[in-house]
Formats: sequence, structure tokens, C-alpha cells
Amino acid sequence: MAQQVDPDQFTGPFMATRTKRRDPYPAIDPSSPSNSQKGRIIIITGASGGIGAAAAKVWARAGATGIVIAARRVAALEKVAAELRTISPLSKVLAVNADITSEEEVKNLFASVQKTFGRPADVMLNNAGYLKDDQLIGETAPNDWWTGIEVNLKGTYIMTHYFIQAQPNPKEPTGTIITVSSGRAGLTGAGGSAYNIAKIAEQRLNEHLQLEYPTLRVFTTMPGIALTEMVTDFWLPFALDHVDLTGMLALYLVQPRADFLKGSMVGVNWDVEELEQHKEEIVSKKALQTSWMPILSFNGGKGLGA
Repeated sequence: MAQQVDPDQFTGPFMATRTKRRDPYPAIDPSSPSNSQKGRIIIITGASGGIGAAAAKVWARAGATGIVIAARRVAALEKVAAELRTISPLSKVLAVNADITSEEEVKNLFASVQKTFGRPADVMLNNAGYLKDDQLIGETAPNDWWTGIEVNLKGTYIMTHYFIQAQPNPKEPTGTIITVSSGRAGLTGAGGSAYNIAKIAEQRLNEHLQLEYPTLRVFTTMPGIALTEMVTDFWLPFALDHVDLTGMLALYLVQPRADFLKGSMVGVNWDVEELEQHKEEIVSKKALQTSWMPILSFNGGKGLGA
């Protein structure tokens, strides 16, 4: 008899709200007037498929003024661009072939945004990523292991750096940066070290970013488990989250009402209106940020045996 699989095995333990969202719901619906993105320009990396392409279509449905999609797969990227123009003829769509680990290509991306729109983007969704579950650390070629760190962490850093440099005043940048991380940031498992380490590092990078540049609005997100080409056979039974949720959550995060979540991790499965009911706790306790060794006194602990 086949062993039963609990579909919530990798969702339930990662819930911050009692209400669990796996499908679109009114608070993040792109057709809602409160979620209109008219006047905003967004850059989305890794937009040739999966969550990135879905997010771009969500923002087209929300009427974004400009949608910049970037990826390495040119043919797939152009297909997504054509779909976006059909969804929202009034949105200006810019497709840019870019490897986010290349400074020159990223600089070209931001130069193209400036040339096309005459100003910097308002929002950036750092979605491009690399997932290859490794063998054990001692059995994985160093260059293969390091590729995961380079794409997921270095690429995110480079995109973030040049988003800031593209601002009229880089010392006081404005806009919203949203990075797609993973619940695997909180897991330690054999064979997944490069990905897991890069994902927790992304979150720490964003926490530093929010502290250094309070004029920015910075968020990290858990995208749930959506059925995309990155999902391996192991994760298929758990891939029950709608692929649009990340893009829809971004519609909410760009609004001032989400300011209490700045610097935090926000899961797509969490109900945003329920989060708002806990604003004070989230802010005062830094409840949705990382905490290193909470037993230590500087993190509020009293040491071993206390």
C-alpha cells in the first residue's frame, strides 16, 4: 500500500497566519482598483517562464505603465512579451536578454530602462534563480556548487546594486525591491546546501538593505510551491499553490499599507489582511525577520540552562 503524502507537509509548518491561501483572493486581485499599477514601472527577472512570466501577466492585468522582463532565454522571453502586449495594449513592454550574474549585462538592462521610459523603474521583482539539488558537499564539484550561490545571491546583489545606482539620488533611493526566496531558507537538508544557503543569504541581504536605505521598501517572499519547470519529482505532490500568487502579493507589497512588513519575509500563503491585524507585533518583535541564536542575550535570550 502506497504511503499517504500530506500535501501540507511543506506549507503548514511555514504559516504565519491561521488563514491559508493557495489561490488568488480579493485583497491581491489585479482587477481591484486598489491594486491598479497605473503609473508604475516594474522590472521582473527570470521572466521567460514560471513564476516570473506569471507575475508579468498579473502586472499587465493590473495595468502597469511599464513592464520590463529580463531573462537569458530570448525566444521564450519574446513570447511572454507578445502575451503581455495582448493582455494590456496600454502597457509598454520591454524585453531584455540579460544574465543577472554579469555586471555589464545588468548595467545594460538598467540603461535600456532609462532610455525606454526616461526614468528608473519603481519596482523590481528579483525572481531569477537556479535550483539544482546537489550531491553531498564532498561529492559536488566546487564550480557546480558555487553556481547556485552566484545566480541566487550574487545575481540578486548585482540587480539590487544597479537598481540603487539607477536612482536620481543613489544615496536616498526610492522604490520597492521584492526578492523571491524560498521556505528552504529555513531548512537544513542533505544535498541542498547551495540553494538553501543562498536563500537564507538573500533574506539577510534584504534585511541589511532595508537598514542601510530606509527610503527603499524592501521585502523577501516565500513563493509557496507552484507547479513550474523548477519543481522536481519529489515536490510534485506538494505543488498546490497558484503560480500567480507571487505577482499578486507584489501588488499588495508596493502599497503604503504594507510598510509594516518592510525588511520582512512574507509568504504567499499568508493572508495579508490577517497580517495587518498583527502590525504592532510584527514591527516590535521583528517577527518576520531572521534571528541568529535566540538563546544569546543580545537576541533576548539568557544563555544555556537559564
